[in-house]
Amino acid sequence: MEKNKSKPRAETEKLKKENIVLQRKLRSAIEAIEAIKEDNIDALLSDARENARKVYTEKTADKPYRILIEKMHEGAVMLSEDGIIIYCNAHFALMVNQPLEKVFGTYLLDYADDSSKEDLEKLVEQCQIQPANDEIILHSGNGKKTHTLMSLTALTLDNKPFISVIITDLSKQIEYQRKLIIRTKQIEAKNEELENANIELAFQIKEKKKRSKELRIAKTDVKDLEEINTHKDSVMAILSHDLRSPLTGIIGIAELLNSDFDEMKQSEVKNMLGLLLKESTKELRMLDELLEWGRIKYASEAFLPENIELAQYVKRAYDTLEEVADKNHILLNNEVEENIKVYADEKMLLSILQNIISNAIKYTPSGGRITVTAKNTGEKVEIEITDSGIGMSKELTEILFTPQMNTLLNPREKNKGGGIGLLLVKDSLDKNNGEIWVKSEEGKGTTVYFTLMTGK
Repeated sequence: MEKNKSKPRAETEKLKKENIVLQRKLRSAIEAIEAIKEDNIDALLSDARENARKVYTEKTADKPYRILIEKMHEGAVMLSEDGIIIYCNAHFALMVNQPLEKVFGTYLLDYADDSSKEDLEKLVEQCQIQPANDEIILHSGNGKKTHTLMSLTALTLDNKPFISVIITDLSKQIEYQRKLIIRTKQIEAKNEELENANIELAFQIKEKKKRSKELRIAKTDVKDLEEINTHKDSVMAILSHDLRSPLTGIIGIAELLNSDFDEMKQSEVKNMLGLLLKESTKELRMLDELLEWGRIKYASEAFLPENIELAQYVKRAYDTLEEVADKNHILLNNEVEENIKVYADEKMLLSILQNIISNAIKYTPSGGRITVTAKNTGEKVEIEITDSGIGMSKELTEILFTPQMNTLLNPREKNKGGGIGLLLVKDSLDKNNGEIWVKSEEGKGTTVYFTLMTGK
């Protein structure tokens, strides 16, 4: 008997649950019907678990889209069929340097540069057939021109035609391309200069060998000269390798950019261009030092000493290196008196100062100090360049300005440079009847002393 009573109760509970589910579906259907009647339905989202649909109207779905467009780092514009801007985001207003409220109701064509107006008109026509894009130059009220990529798509909303426009700023990409082209041309020019210098050096080597034979016949000791010739050949061979290897890497990156530029992400392009700029700048600096060293030691250019105010040239050297010193928080002090003059070649003097001060900056920790002083000793002026850097051992000071192979190779391997620069300093001072020596203690800084003839 009890069993027969429990069966109707179970069926009643089941019917109640089915009734609740049916009521929920009915409410969902009523919401969808009301939204369709009011013509403001934006989306229907199906829930497979409950076999129900959720209604998203314009009121609930439009806000996320608007936030997305306003936060974009690209310009977004909506045009009427006659080209009038009926909507744009803040980024486009910034691109054309206009208040957002003044952009609405204007023609997009008015912001195109004269050189791009015809292209923009063609782009508008093409997008009526299929989505189209092209590079368009925009101009703003302050005269600035911006290279952009415009992507146009024809739309129909409420049976009315519109055109959506997405505008990407290409200024940074174009600037990186321009810098890359300039740097490539500079490297090519320096390579040509290096080839010419190699030809001149080869000729000088041949001439020196001839003179060595003549000196041997005259029973003159030419052992040192032969060692210098042998050393010079070795140095040139090593430098040629050290110069060519980085250039191979630079050219490889440039070729990759040239072939895959359109498929690469902007961040990848930016990183690779930054690497190119850094490596080519270092290569250019080493080429300059090498060419200057070859010019002073072997080439037959004119040597033109003159009376020079030393303090002005210290200031010029500091001006050149000020950015690097500031970056490393190093203070540059010029304590040379205005009335001190030297008799020297001005290009060589500036090169001497820049190389010594540059080396001091490289080996001085952040917060350090570099000071230049000078005193007149009669026939000569003695210049001191003191830094609060890491110093060096006595053994290193003894070979610092001699053509030892390690002084050329080690700084290069440690990415410090300076080997060629030190030889350049020594040879420049030899030309100007000067001398150079160093006092240093590890951990307590370095003072470089050199002399030049007193000017009048």
